[in-house]
Amino acid sequence: LCRCWWVGSLPWVTLNYIIAEVNYGGRVTDDKDVRLISAFLARYFNENILQDGYKLSPMEEYEAPPEGSLAEVREYVRGLPMDEDPQVYGLHSNAQITAQAQSAKHFLETIISVQPRMSSEGASKKPEDLVTEMAERFLARVPDQMKASDAHPETYKKTPEGGIVSLGVFHNQEMDRFNALLGKVRSTLGLLGNAIKGLVVMSWQLEEMYNAFLLQRVPPVWGEPVAYPCLKPLNSWFEDLLKRIDFMSNWLKKGPPVSFWVPCFYFPQGFMTSSKQVHARKTKIPIDSLAFWTEPTAATDPSLATPQEEGQNVHGFFLQGCGWSLSRNEIQESEKGVLFVDLPVVYMKVVLWEQFEESCKQPGRYKCPLYKTSLRKGTLLTTGHSTNFVTYFHLPSAQPDQGHWIRQGVALLCMLDD
Repeated sequence: LCRCWWVGSLPWVTLNYIIAEVNYGGRVTDDKDVRLISAFLARYFNENILQDGYKLSPMEEYEAPPEGSLAEVREYVRGLPMDEDPQVYGLHSNAQITAQAQSAKHFLETIISVQPRMSSEGASKKPEDLVTEMAERFLARVPDQMKASDAHPETYKKTPEGGIVSLGVFHNQEMDRFNALLGKVRSTLGLLGNAIKGLVVMSWQLEEMYNAFLLQRVPPVWGEPVAYPCLKPLNSWFEDLLKRIDFMSNWLKKGPPVSFWVPCFYFPQGFMTSSKQVHARKTKIPIDSLAFWTEPTAATDPSLATPQEEGQNVHGFFLQGCGWSLSRNEIQESEKGVLFVDLPVVYMKVVLWEQFEESCKQPGRYKCPLYKTSLRKGTLLTTGHSTNFVTYFHLPSAQPDQGHWIRQGVALLCMLDD
């Protein structure tokens, strides 16, 4: 480094790679985190850092200090604000709202968890009465299980070889998972009602379910692996389940829709693989040679989307960390106080892998990760898929530095927490 300094050319690219991806990145297992480290260091490891007054963030106070002694640099650091604005770290100011909301949520959950479960003498309803009412209300709304015999001819359409189309196979697998969840929900609701009445023994699982109802949480017996990942409270979770069943039933009875609600599925990666397989069988191209290229459309109503021949329309995603311009059809800065925005219908076009790699090299695209929940973390399954991360969407962006969106934590979510 000293030799490079004297000759006047520091290897900035090498420095970024060694420190971000080898030194620190070598200790980080998630590729999205490694990408974030690289985006952070790119702001500091560049030739402009040697210039006095180089802006380290949009905030006026943060700039490269003048050349001087170590004591002078320390004095400069001591003069910086004690309370850092989120923009110092490349985040949008809305990140402060998210952090405070999460802190308040955890605080309230802690208070609720230590509250007594017994009702006071002046309470209008006892806890067991509340749980009984909730169980009866849920039980009355649980839909019947879906049946393959009700399928539309196009849903499980036969291939020339005599098999079922790949999307039909995927639907059948998802339908089995939802039917298993509906069966579990229906049976446990009936058992809980009988246990409260004293007709059956209150097992530890039913007791967990009873306490979860009082706290508006999804009972563990309804959680993974029976259900899909979800952070919603109980009432919202149940309403969301009904919407998922409605979408799957419409697909079953009316045939494949114009646009698919991908967040509805247990295994979204399976939908994408089956969609590519449909194209591969139609064009006689090996599926390993195909990839998806995402093109957001102007359609905000999925029912009005244009049918596609070389891929699928998908919808139901939420952007976090940025906004969306419908007029320019690209990501933009978030509006103040707006934490999430809906992404319009996206056309997932099947292209050859060579075309996909060439498109990725073109400027003006942000490689946006898609997660099932806002937790943004999961475990790696034996199949090689994450329990939370789904895939990347390449979204249009007018920002010259795509690291700007990486530092802001821009990502797509399949569902919100409320």
